[in-house]
Amino acid sequence: MDQHDYKNMTLLDRIKCINRGDVLVDVGACRGTYTQFFANRLMHTGKLYCLELSPTNFKRLQKDFSNYSNIEFVNAAISDLDGSLPYYEGHTSETHNILGHDANFLKNKEVGTIQSITLDTLLKDEKYIKMIKIDVEGAEGRVLKGMKEVAKRTEYLLLENHFDEDWEEIREILIEEYDFTCYNIETDTLINMTSKRPYQCL
Repeated sequence: MDQHDYKNMTLLDRIKCINRGDVLVDVGACRGTYTQFFANRLMHTGKLYCLELSPTNFKRLQKDFSNYSNIEFVNAAISDLDGSLPYYEGHTSETHNILGHDANFLKNKEVGTIQSITLDTLLKDEKYIKMIKIDVEGAEGRVLKGMKEVAKRTEYLLLENHFDEDWEEIREILIEEYDFTCYNIETDTLINMTSKRPYQCL
């Protein structure tokens, strides 16, 4: 767990926004840091969606959390379309993505195609979602565009923002289109339409 994850989880515990029986969504579960945090708070109640792009990471998640009957595992790219997409191997297990480049805009190796699904499709039967955590190595704008209906039924988003180039559009989606109140976790300040990109926002 890095310092950002620790600060995020400390904040979530402090504001007591996760309770037993909630529906939670971990988009970009990777090695399961947030899946474990969410599962510990749900205590085998409610429902937790564990969503991961990398087949290797996904198999490990299924094994590590096999004793949780309230977790639904989905090996797919979460984006703004239903179909299939090429996916790319990152330099570490945490950096696989659908963009084709890493955080430094260096090209990644294409390793295959994978099912793509929107959150609107995946969560169409969920009437209320307490929290969606999104960490998808730069594809967060595409995830947000694919959850127009789900956003209306979601109380909290925990979002990791990777690129300055995408922030203006993401900020507009969050604040103006989806009407979320956004909070910069690192600086403890509210985000408005002139705020610079926060690395982590709630």
